[in-house]
Amino acid sequence: MPGNSWLALLIAAIALVLAAWLLLRAQNAPSLPADVAGIRLEVTPPLVAEDRVLEQLWKVPVVLTNTTRRPRTVPVLAQRAEVRTKQARYTAELTTEVSWWSEGGGRLELNPAGTTIGSVWVVLPAGEAPVRLQLQEVEPKQRRFRARLRTS
Repeated sequence: MPGNSWLALLIAAIALVLAAWLLLRAQNAPSLPADVAGIRLEVTPPLVAEDRVLEQLWKVPVVLTNTTRRPRTVPVLAQRAEVRTKQARYTAELTTEVSWWSEGGGRLELNPAGTTIGSVWVVLPAGEAPVRLQLQEVEPKQRRFRARLRTS
């Protein structure tokens, strides 16, 4: 009998540690849309930019908006992103028309109600659609943002 109580206690401790780990992981990977130091980060539904015979080029617009009354610097996002389909994971590329970061360390600053747009580009096999997107912030913190994507 005493061995069974230790076993139950061990199983409860493992379950508690697993629950704490999942909670911590969920908090460190906020879902989009999200606010980062006064900048609202959101994605819009993905679009097929180019339809080829065996593959499709998808574009996922990323919109950053200053929601405060003061100028704010844009968080630095990694140029690599991850796109998931129902079948697999794919590496994607984040591009911007206006540079959000410079090699000297300077970052783009948005005026109040200012907006800047970037695009995540990914090539997927024909018939596959992006379901999830993961972006990574590089500065000022290192964290990942996840978004569920809905195609029309």
